[in-house]
Amino acid sequence: MRNGGYPIVLTAERTLMAEYTVLFDGMMGTIQTTSVPEPIMRTMIAPPVPTNGVTAQKAPLGLRRIEAALVNDGFDRGDIVVCAPEALDRCIGPNTRVVAVSSSDPLGRGMANSTMIHMAGGRLYTRTWYARLLRLIKRHKARIPFKVVAGGAGTWQLIQSETVRRDLGIDACIGGYAEGQVGGWFRRLAAGETLPAVLAANGVNGSTIPAIRGASSMGAVELSRGCGKGCHFCTMATERLVHLPVATIVADVEANLARGVGSICALSEDFFRYGAGPSQAVDPPRLKTLLSRLRQIKALRLIQIDHANVTSVAQYSDDDLREVHDLLVDGQRHDYLWVNLGVESASGELLEQNELDGKIHPFAPQQWGELCETQVRRLVRTGYFPMISLIMGLPGETPEHVAATVRWIERLSRERLVVFPIFHTPVGGSRQRAFTIDDMTPMHWRLYRLAYNLNFKWIPRMYWDNQAGAGAPLWRRLLIQTAGRLQTLQWRAQFVQKSRRLFA
Repeated sequence: MRNGGYPIVLTAERTLMAEYTVLFDGMMGTIQTTSVPEPIMRTMIAPPVPTNGVTAQKAPLGLRRIEAALVNDGFDRGDIVVCAPEALDRCIGPNTRVVAVSSSDPLGRGMANSTMIHMAGGRLYTRTWYARLLRLIKRHKARIPFKVVAGGAGTWQLIQSETVRRDLGIDACIGGYAEGQVGGWFRRLAAGETLPAVLAANGVNGSTIPAIRGASSMGAVELSRGCGKGCHFCTMATERLVHLPVATIVADVEANLARGVGSICALSEDFFRYGAGPSQAVDPPRLKTLLSRLRQIKALRLIQIDHANVTSVAQYSDDDLREVHDLLVDGQRHDYLWVNLGVESASGELLEQNELDGKIHPFAPQQWGELCETQVRRLVRTGYFPMISLIMGLPGETPEHVAATVRWIERLSRERLVVFPIFHTPVGGSRQRAFTIDDMTPMHWRLYRLAYNLNFKWIPRMYWDNQAGAGAPLWRRLLIQTAGRLQTLQWRAQFVQKSRRLFA
């Protein structure tokens, strides 16, 4: 502990500042509601991040970037602490000038999380724990004149409501990637200056993104950031695609390995577009060069990935897909290398109506359903485990659109994959109406039933495989499997109750 507190305190709400072994751990931790008892949530699903009593040994990647940007900008590293909420009382003191808080979903308005509220009941832990953390900070602020800054992927929710910001005691919200400006803003805040309530970051070039200086949660490292495809339901839609240099990615991996994190999550909005230029064209040799370089790091275990666009997959040959798969796995125990594909609907015409042409380009809307089916089968054939997202209730959706997506799932139901239907929820300042459980028709429930019959079959196997490959102890894997089975029963009961029909 630093006597008098740290001038700069970086923290995050508890679902982000937790000890996750693999990426799916983090995904599960950030979508849970209070239908899961808090003791189970805190010990089994989102256990506390290890600390030395004050400093978090792992932290969300976004906080690690801000930490590195501040140090690179001349801040004394000893003046900055990255801490878990539980250690906040030991970090804030008379010397504290700025407390910055990160959250992925502070008000529970993300699409996946909104769906969880409807289906599982309760209140999202992201929202519950964020409010609890801000109340704690507010109590400290009543006696110490520091500034409270909000950031993270969910900041767009706070930017929309001055009332919420005031109630939570937030002085400034930073929207976007702020590594290039955060140093100047924090200096002014630390000096007591009042800045605008909403600060729009300009972003930075890939070459100037600072390498992290500590371990990141789940070993998260960025390959690229942004997308630029323009989907109105995604906050990354208007962020231009920026690739990190190989040297920065390697440095981020080594920062994790040096602190005992042996598996990484290679994050991107479109994994197979790494190295590509501003067009939609892919560059398989650049991706393979990057992965070959990472595999030269002998201590590295799993390389997990997250998102990919269907149209990018379509530009890879089967041989390219297999070669990338083999570089990712490289002899590790990793039989379920999952990749998230945003199919959204089997109807390309519906996506076109919602101005999602960028997602489909350069294919015609009429080709979308068949294109997606073909690419999913190719991914399965070349060793991947597709994790498909669908959006129910897009504006203009008709019964035939839903029926077409149901038939699409039925055709793929014998493949090794999972499907996650989520409710359409507008982001940003959109005035569109959100889809709710009350809007679900019998065909929507059929879609849900088909999807979750697949999920209940394959998710436990995928989860066990990923955790075993990353070195999670047997006792933790068994606990998670037990909790998962219990949650499956809970979900089946909820579906029966809410849909008034047998789920399976």
